[in-house]
Amino acid sequence: MAEDGADSGDARDWEVVVDLGAIVIAVNPSARSADQGWWDCRIAATSSPFSGEVTTIFTTADLDAFASSLTSLGEQGEAILGGGRAAEVRFVQEPQIGGTPGLLAIECSVTPSGDDPYPRLTFLIFDVRPFAERAAARVHQVLARSAEQE
Repeated sequence: MAEDGADSGDARDWEVVVDLGAIVIAVNPSARSADQGWWDCRIAATSSPFSGEVTTIFTTADLDAFASSLTSLGEQGEAILGGGRAAEVRFVQEPQIGGTPGLLAIECSVTPSGDDPYPRLTFLIFDVRPFAERAAARVHQVLARSAEQE
């Protein structure tokens, strides 16, 4: 996912940290406040007939907490990015009943403000291969690379 430069006046590469097809989360150190550990974030969701993109800012601590929640997810559980007054993405996963053994059913919800439940897009994704550990590693990799560049 590449930034078109409209927000910050420069062309930047966005780092995709979660890609489940119907939901993609990409981050980039904020050009406005990179020295403060702020990250621009794009959350693109497609759940026919609805789709859209939430653009927001998270802190390094928000991304680190998300990676930790992904790491502790296990076979069944919940991982959250953001919340409170910020945008929120929530993944609730459990083993899929029926279909291919080992795959997961993921309930995704996205809202531009975690403390206000409206508007909220909630949808299910089936036949998902385990993704949490890989996504957590990707978040940590992006954070580490950014810290090295400072």
